Amino acid sequence: EEANRKRQEELSRDITEKFAQTSKQAQLLAKLKQDVASLERDISTDISLLRDRIDHCNRLYFDARKRYEAAEKEFVEAKLSLFNCKEKKDGLQEHLFMIIKLSEMKKAEKLEELNSKLEALNTR
Repeated sequence: EEANRKRQEELSRDITEKFAQTSKQAQLLAKLKQDVASLERDISTDISLLRDRIDHCNRLYFDARKRYEAAEKEFVEAKLSLFNCKEKKDGLQEHLFMIIKLSEMKKAEKLEELNSKLEALNTR
């Protein structure tokens, strides 16, 4: 009977220790679950913030790209217009010089003709 009582005390102690150990493990597991949940919330918040920032940067990028493409198009059009205007101006200047030269030649001819007539009148 003494052996049974000792055996029962031993079993009771083992059960109490196992219960205490299981209780500590359950508390530790609950704490770990809380920590993991907290980390997941923090990570979820960080991910959400980063996605928002990426979306914002993406919108800024596409706006800048549209402005760049419009400016590039405007630049090409302005450069083409500049080239065309220069070509036209050069052609008009050449035409003007030609007209002035012809006018000067006609004046010289008329002057020569008048001089010839004057000489003819003076020699009579």
